[in-house]
Amino acid sequence: MQISNPKVSIIVPVYNAGKRFEKCMDTLVNQTLREIEIILVLDCPTDGSDRIAEEYAAKDDRIVILKNPENLHIGKSRNRGLEMAQGEFIGFSDHDDYRELTMYEELYAEATEKKADVVLSLLENDKNLKEDFVGYGDIVYSKDFILKDLIGFGYENNPGALFVRVTGNLYKKSLLKLNQINFVDTLTTTPEDVIFQIKSILRSENLALIKKQFYFHQKHTDNEGNKGSYVSFEKRGAGMAEIYSLLIREKVFDYFRHYFYKGVTKQFLNALAGTVYPKFSISQFVRGVKLLRSYPFCNEAFAVYSLPPAKHKWLRMLLVKMLK
Repeated sequence: MQISNPKVSIIVPVYNAGKRFEKCMDTLVNQTLREIEIILVLDCPTDGSDRIAEEYAAKDDRIVILKNPENLHIGKSRNRGLEMAQGEFIGFSDHDDYRELTMYEELYAEATEKKADVVLSLLENDKNLKEDFVGYGDIVYSKDFILKDLIGFGYENNPGALFVRVTGNLYKKSLLKLNQINFVDTLTTTPEDVIFQIKSILRSENLALIKKQFYFHQKHTDNEGNKGSYVSFEKRGAGMAEIYSLLIREKVFDYFRHYFYKGVTKQFLNALAGTVYPKFSISQFVRGVKLLRSYPFCNEAFAVYSLPPAKHKWLRMLLVKMLK
Protein backbone atom coordinates (compact mmCIF):
# COMPACT_ATOMS: atom_id res chain seq x y z
CA MET A 1 0.00 0.00 0.00
CA GLN A 2 1.43 3.37 -1.04
CA ILE A 3 1.80 5.83 1.86
CA SER A 4 0.63 9.37 1.10
CA ASN A 5 2.32 11.00 4.12
CA PRO A 6 5.19 8.75 5.17
CA LYS A 7 6.75 9.24 8.58
CA VAL A 8 10.19 8.29 7.26
CA SER A 9 11.80 8.30 3.81
CA ILE A 10 14.79 5.97 3.49
CA ILE A 11 17.22 6.77 0.69
CA VAL A 12 19.30 3.91 -0.73
CA PRO A 13 21.81 4.55 -3.54
CA VAL A 14 22.26 1.28 -5.44
CA TYR A 15 25.28 0.32 -7.48
CA ASN A 16 26.68 -3.23 -7.67
CA ALA A 17 25.45 -4.74 -4.42
CA GLY A 18 24.86 -8.28 -5.66
CA LYS A 19 23.20 -10.74 -3.28
CA ARG A 20 23.87 -8.44 -0.30
CA PHE A 21 21.19 -6.11 -1.69
CA GLU A 22 18.44 -8.64 -0.98
CA LYS A 23 19.22 -8.74 2.75
CA CYS A 24 19.23 -4.93 2.75
CA MET A 25 15.80 -4.83 1.11
CA ASP A 26 14.30 -7.58 3.28
CA THR A 27 15.14 -5.60 6.43
CA LEU A 28 13.61 -2.45 4.91
CA VAL A 29 10.28 -3.75 3.57
CA ASN A 30 9.66 -5.68 6.82
CA GLN A 31 10.19 -2.73 9.16
CA THR A 32 7.64 -2.64 11.99
CA LEU A 33 7.05 1.03 11.17
CA ARG A 34 4.87 0.61 8.11
CA GLU A 35 4.46 4.29 7.18
CA ILE A 36 7.76 4.53 5.32
CA GLU A 37 8.91 5.44 1.85
CA ILE A 38 11.89 3.55 0.37
CA ILE A 39 13.70 5.50 -2.36
CA LEU A 40 16.09 3.37 -4.43
CA VAL A 41 18.45 5.52 -6.49
CA LEU A 42 19.85 3.23 -9.19
CA ASP A 43 23.35 4.48 -9.96
CA CYS A 44 23.82 2.58 -13.24
CA PRO A 45 24.48 -0.87 -11.72
CA THR A 46 25.88 -3.53 -14.04
CA ASP A 47 25.39 -6.66 -11.92
CA GLY A 48 21.60 -6.99 -11.97
CA SER A 49 20.93 -4.96 -8.83
CA ASP A 50 18.47 -2.87 -10.87
CA ARG A 51 16.47 -6.02 -11.66
CA ILE A 52 16.33 -6.92 -7.94
CA ALA A 53 15.15 -3.38 -7.15
CA GLU A 54 12.36 -3.60 -9.71
CA GLU A 55 11.24 -6.99 -8.37
CA TYR A 56 10.86 -5.55 -4.87
CA ALA A 57 9.09 -2.43 -6.20
CA ALA A 58 6.57 -4.58 -8.07
CA LYS A 59 5.53 -6.15 -4.75
CA ASP A 60 5.59 -3.04 -2.53
CA ASP A 61 4.05 0.33 -3.47
CA ARG A 62 6.12 2.10 -0.82
CA ILE A 63 9.22 1.67 -2.99
CA VAL A 64 10.14 4.51 -5.37
CA ILE A 65 12.80 3.95 -8.03
CA LEU A 66 14.97 6.75 -9.44
CA LYS A 67 17.41 6.01 -12.26
CA ASN A 68 20.54 8.11 -12.62
CA PRO A 69 21.39 9.07 -16.22
CA GLU A 70 25.05 8.33 -15.42
CA ASN A 71 27.11 6.98 -12.53
CA LEU A 72 26.89 9.82 -9.98
CA HIS A 73 28.29 8.00 -6.93
CA ILE A 74 26.81 8.08 -3.45
CA GLY A 75 26.76 11.83 -2.69
CA LYS A 76 24.81 13.05 -5.69
CA SER A 77 22.62 9.92 -5.59
CA ARG A 78 21.57 10.69 -2.03
CA ASN A 79 20.87 14.28 -3.06
CA ARG A 80 18.53 13.07 -5.81
CA GLY A 81 16.71 11.03 -3.18
CA LEU A 82 16.48 14.06 -0.86
CA GLU A 83 14.81 16.07 -3.63
CA MET A 84 12.09 13.43 -4.00
CA ALA A 85 11.58 12.43 -0.34
CA GLN A 86 8.10 12.97 1.12
CA GLY A 87 8.74 11.77 4.67
CA GLU A 88 8.68 13.84 7.84
CA PHE A 89 12.12 12.37 8.63
CA ILE A 90 14.92 11.13 6.40
CA GLY A 91 17.02 8.00 6.85
CA PHE A 92 19.90 6.66 4.78
CA SER A 93 21.07 3.16 4.00
CA ASP A 94 23.91 1.69 2.00
CA HIS A 95 22.85 -0.95 -0.50
CA ASP A 96 24.82 -3.76 1.18
CA ASP A 97 23.86 -3.27 4.84
CA TYR A 98 20.97 -4.40 7.01
CA ARG A 99 19.19 -3.34 10.19
CA GLU A 100 16.94 -4.58 12.99
CA LEU A 101 13.29 -4.65 12.00
CA THR A 102 12.30 -2.23 14.79
CA MET A 103 14.94 0.37 13.86
CA TYR A 104 12.78 3.06 12.28
CA GLU A 105 9.90 2.56 14.71
CA GLU A 106 12.24 3.15 17.66
CA LEU A 107 14.10 6.07 16.05
CA TYR A 108 10.83 7.77 15.05
CA ALA A 109 9.34 7.28 18.53
CA GLU A 110 12.46 8.87 20.05
CA ALA A 111 12.25 11.78 17.61
CA THR A 112 8.61 12.52 18.39
CA GLU A 113 8.97 12.05 22.15
CA LYS A 114 12.05 14.29 22.40
CA LYS A 115 10.92 16.67 19.64
CA ALA A 116 14.31 16.06 18.07
CA ASP A 117 15.40 17.12 14.61
CA VAL A 118 18.31 14.65 14.60
CA VAL A 119 18.29 11.20 16.22
CA LEU A 120 21.53 9.23 16.41
CA SER A 121 22.11 5.56 17.19
CA LEU A 122 25.28 3.53 17.71
CA LEU A 123 27.27 1.79 15.01
CA GLU A 124 29.94 -0.91 15.34
CA ASN A 125 32.74 1.45 16.35
CA ASP A 126 30.45 3.06 18.94
CA LYS A 127 29.03 -0.14 20.39
CA ASN A 128 32.36 -1.84 21.10
CA LEU A 129 33.93 1.03 23.02
CA LYS A 130 37.09 0.17 24.90
CA GLU A 131 38.69 1.78 27.93
CA ASP A 132 41.31 3.52 25.77
CA PHE A 133 38.57 5.79 24.44
CA VAL A 134 38.94 8.52 27.05
CA GLY A 135 35.80 9.04 29.10
CA TYR A 136 33.45 7.33 26.66
CA GLY A 137 32.22 5.01 29.37
CA ASP A 138 30.39 7.75 31.27
CA ILE A 139 30.47 10.66 28.82
CA VAL A 140 27.46 12.89 28.35
CA TYR A 141 26.79 12.72 24.63
CA SER A 142 26.08 16.41 24.19
CA LYS A 143 25.89 18.31 20.92
CA ASP A 144 29.18 19.97 21.82
CA PHE A 145 30.95 16.66 22.50
CA ILE A 146 29.69 15.04 19.29
CA LEU A 147 30.80 18.00 17.15
CA LYS A 148 34.28 17.97 18.71
CA ASP A 149 34.48 14.24 18.13
CA LEU A 150 33.43 14.56 14.47
CA ILE A 151 35.62 17.57 13.63
CA GLY A 152 38.66 16.02 15.31
CA PHE A 153 38.02 12.53 13.89
CA GLY A 154 38.15 11.27 17.47
CA TYR A 155 37.73 13.08 20.80
CA GLU A 156 41.06 14.22 22.31
CA ASN A 157 43.56 11.33 22.04
CA ASN A 158 41.05 8.67 21.06
CA PRO A 159 41.83 6.63 17.95
CA GLY A 160 38.57 7.11 16.08
CA ALA A 161 35.41 9.21 15.94
CA LEU A 162 31.90 8.14 16.88
CA PHE A 163 28.78 8.82 14.81
CA VAL A 164 30.80 9.19 11.59
CA ARG A 165 28.11 7.62 9.40
CA VAL A 166 24.66 8.93 8.53
CA THR A 167 23.20 5.42 8.34
CA GLY A 168 21.46 4.40 11.54
CA ASN A 169 20.14 7.93 12.15
CA LEU A 170 17.11 10.10 11.39
CA TYR A 171 17.10 13.72 10.20
CA LYS A 172 14.05 15.95 10.12
CA LYS A 173 13.37 16.89 6.52
CA SER A 174 12.42 20.46 7.44
CA LEU A 175 15.86 20.93 9.09
CA LEU A 176 17.65 19.80 5.93
CA LYS A 177 15.43 21.82 3.61
CA LEU A 178 15.50 25.04 5.64
CA ASN A 179 19.30 24.97 5.91
CA GLN A 180 19.93 23.57 2.41
CA ILE A 181 21.87 20.64 3.85
CA ASN A 182 22.93 18.00 1.35
CA PHE A 183 25.90 15.83 0.44
CA VAL A 184 29.17 16.82 -1.20
CA ASP A 185 30.10 15.31 -4.55
CA THR A 186 31.87 12.08 -3.59
CA LEU A 187 33.68 12.00 -6.92
CA THR A 188 35.87 14.81 -5.57
CA THR A 189 35.34 15.04 -1.80
CA THR A 190 35.35 12.79 1.28
CA PRO A 191 34.30 12.02 4.04
CA GLU A 192 30.78 12.85 2.88
CA ASP A 193 29.04 11.43 5.97
CA VAL A 194 31.15 13.43 8.44
CA ILE A 195 30.55 16.69 6.54
CA PHE A 196 26.79 16.02 6.42
CA GLN A 197 26.77 15.18 10.14
CA ILE A 198 28.58 18.39 11.07
CA LYS A 199 26.21 20.51 8.97
CA SER A 200 23.11 18.85 10.43
CA ILE A 201 24.20 18.83 14.07
CA LEU A 202 25.45 22.44 13.97
CA ARG A 203 21.99 23.56 12.84
CA SER A 204 19.94 21.18 14.99
CA GLU A 205 17.90 22.57 17.88
CA ASN A 206 17.22 19.25 19.59
CA LEU A 207 19.53 16.27 19.33
CA ALA A 208 18.61 12.80 20.61
CA LEU A 209 20.62 9.61 20.97
CA ILE A 210 19.57 6.00 21.42
CA LYS A 211 22.48 4.03 22.89
CA LYS A 212 21.70 0.95 20.85
CA GLN A 213 22.99 -0.53 17.62
CA PHE A 214 20.30 -1.09 15.00
CA TYR A 215 22.35 -0.95 11.82
CA PHE A 216 24.93 -3.48 10.63
CA HIS A 217 27.51 -3.65 7.85
CA GLN A 218 27.94 -6.74 5.71
CA LYS A 219 31.73 -6.79 5.56
CA HIS A 220 33.34 -7.57 2.22
CA THR A 221 36.58 -6.77 0.41
CA ASP A 222 35.27 -5.05 -2.72
CA ASN A 223 34.16 -1.92 -0.89
CA GLU A 224 35.48 1.18 -2.65
CA GLY A 225 36.36 2.80 0.66
CA ASN A 226 38.91 0.10 1.43
CA LYS A 227 41.20 1.12 -1.42
CA GLY A 228 43.84 3.72 -0.55
CA SER A 229 45.22 5.89 -3.36
CA TYR A 230 46.43 9.37 -4.15
CA VAL A 231 42.93 10.10 -5.43
CA SER A 232 41.58 9.40 -1.93
CA PHE A 233 44.26 11.75 -0.57
CA GLU A 234 43.03 14.54 -2.86
CA LYS A 235 39.46 13.81 -1.81
CA ARG A 236 40.41 14.00 1.87
CA GLY A 237 42.05 17.38 1.22
CA ALA A 238 38.88 18.67 -0.42
CA GLY A 239 36.88 17.33 2.53
CA MET A 240 39.00 19.10 5.15
CA ALA A 241 38.78 22.31 3.10
CA GLU A 242 34.99 21.91 3.08
CA ILE A 243 34.90 21.49 6.87
CA TYR A 244 37.20 24.50 7.29
CA SER A 245 34.94 26.69 5.12
CA LEU A 246 31.87 25.43 6.97
CA LEU A 247 33.28 26.33 10.39
CA ILE A 248 34.31 29.77 9.13
CA ARG A 249 30.84 30.42 7.65
CA GLU A 250 29.16 29.33 10.87
CA LYS A 251 31.56 31.55 12.88
CA VAL A 252 32.64 28.68 15.12
CA PHE A 253 36.14 28.03 13.80
CA ASP A 254 37.92 29.57 16.79
CA TYR A 255 35.89 27.44 19.18
CA PHE A 256 36.66 24.19 17.34
CA ARG A 257 40.18 25.16 16.18
CA HIS A 258 41.99 22.58 18.37
CA TYR A 259 39.78 19.74 17.13
CA PHE A 260 39.97 20.84 13.50
CA TYR A 261 43.77 20.87 13.62
CA LYS A 262 43.68 17.41 15.15
CA GLY A 263 41.46 16.24 12.30
CA VAL A 264 43.76 17.80 9.70
CA THR A 265 46.90 16.13 11.04
CA LYS A 266 45.16 12.79 11.45
CA GLN A 267 43.58 12.75 8.00
CA PHE A 268 46.62 13.95 6.09
CA LEU A 269 49.19 11.89 7.99
CA ASN A 270 47.19 8.73 7.40
CA ALA A 271 46.83 9.59 3.72
CA LEU A 272 50.49 10.51 3.25
CA ALA A 273 51.55 7.37 5.08
CA GLY A 274 49.82 5.48 2.28
CA THR A 275 52.41 6.89 -0.12
CA VAL A 276 55.22 5.59 2.13
CA TYR A 277 53.94 2.17 3.25
CA PRO A 278 54.21 -0.55 2.10
CA LYS A 279 56.07 0.79 -0.95
CA PHE A 280 57.50 4.28 -1.10
CA SER A 281 56.31 6.51 -3.98
CA ILE A 282 58.35 9.71 -4.17
CA SER A 283 56.11 11.20 -6.87
CA GLN A 284 52.89 10.71 -4.90
CA PHE A 285 54.53 11.92 -1.69
CA VAL A 286 55.78 15.13 -3.36
CA ARG A 287 52.40 15.72 -4.99
CA GLY A 288 50.78 15.21 -1.61
CA VAL A 289 53.03 17.76 0.10
CA LYS A 290 52.35 20.27 -2.69
CA LEU A 291 48.64 19.77 -2.14
CA LEU A 292 49.08 20.39 1.60
CA ARG A 293 50.84 23.65 0.82
CA SER A 294 47.75 24.82 -1.09
CA TYR A 295 45.56 24.75 2.03
CA PRO A 296 46.00 27.79 4.34
CA PHE A 297 45.27 25.82 7.50
CA CYS A 298 47.82 23.00 7.06
CA ASN A 299 50.97 24.85 8.11
CA GLU A 300 49.54 25.96 11.44
CA ALA A 301 47.77 22.64 12.04
CA PHE A 302 50.97 20.61 11.77
CA ALA A 303 52.96 23.20 13.71
CA VAL A 304 50.66 23.47 16.73
CA TYR A 305 48.96 20.10 17.00
CA SER A 306 51.02 17.10 18.08
CA LEU A 307 49.40 13.72 17.76
CA PRO A 308 49.84 11.37 20.73
CA PRO A 309 53.04 9.27 20.75
CA ALA A 310 52.91 8.42 17.39
CA LYS A 311 52.34 6.54 14.70
CA HIS A 312 53.81 8.58 11.89
CA LYS A 313 55.71 10.83 14.36
CA TRP A 314 58.74 11.15 12.06
CA LEU A 315 56.45 11.93 9.12
CA ARG A 316 54.78 14.74 11.04
CA MET A 317 58.16 16.24 11.98
CA LEU A 318 59.26 16.13 8.34
CA LEU A 319 56.03 17.82 7.19
CA VAL A 320 56.38 20.63 9.75
CA LYS A 321 59.72 21.51 8.14
CA MET A 322 58.51 21.07 4.55
CA LEU A 323 55.41 23.23 5.07
CA LYS A 324 57.29 26.24 6.45
